[in-house]
Amino acid sequence: MSDNITAADFKQALEQKQLSLNFQPIINMKDRVISGFEALMRWTHPEHGFISPGVFIPIAEESGLIIEASEWCLAEACITLRRIESRIGKDRSLTMSVNFTSRDFAEEEFLGMLYNIISKTDIDPSQIQLEVTEQLLQEQPTKAKQTLELCRSAGLKIALDNFANTGSLQHLSSFPIDCLKIDRKHTSKMMEEQESRNFIDNVIKFGNENNISVVAEGVETAEEVDHLLDHGASYGQGYFFLKPMTERGLNEAINDWKMPGTQPE
Repeated sequence: MSDNITAADFKQALEQKQLSLNFQPIINMKDRVISGFEALMRWTHPEHGFISPGVFIPIAEESGLIIEASEWCLAEACITLRRIESRIGKDRSLTMSVNFTSRDFAEEEFLGMLYNIISKTDIDPSQIQLEVTEQLLQEQPTKAKQTLELCRSAGLKIALDNFANTGSLQHLSSFPIDCLKIDRKHTSKMMEEQESRNFIDNVIKFGNENNISVVAEGVETAEEVDHLLDHGASYGQGYFFLKPMTERGLNEAINDWKMPGTQPE
């Protein structure tokens, strides 16, 4: 049972290479093309099977093992991005988003790790988007701002993941944020609940006024796409477009992908 998973199990997972990555495309809805991917860590335990990230990420954070896991994730994501671009004939035009936690940012060698991996994998820094949560900005405001500014100066992009609170929009202007990712809980309710529609419309408006891109997470219907486009959003991510998949599945999907509703030329 996943309830019995411990830090020792996760350490073993790292040592025995039980972790893998899935990739979910991020779609430029205006241009109807895949603009990049988000790397999602997955763990298949030899006895317990699939372990939810909701279970193992907190364990990894508390134990400090998240630092090693995040380093592995970034390296694998960068290597995969280069392979994907090589296969489809694109060069340095796609992005890769990688999630990092407060524990990662507290590590003294965090910046050095980022620079080292990006250099070794021959990825342009502008292709990497660091996804952080509002919790980081709240818990370590000064440290986060300094570190994010150094990341930005190195060419990396910064995204605020699972954004769900319009009350903190103005507060964000003091941080170097390039992208706001709207929490799926608002996207899933926006066609039924005015409050979620208002939230999304306000975030899109704020993003457009401040040169911050906005990605709606959890897009599942054509109606949601239409609303987002009508209100000025450019990017979406969700099962309506493509689900998270392995690198092999992604290679197959990219070759034949057309945005739903797109007619063959």
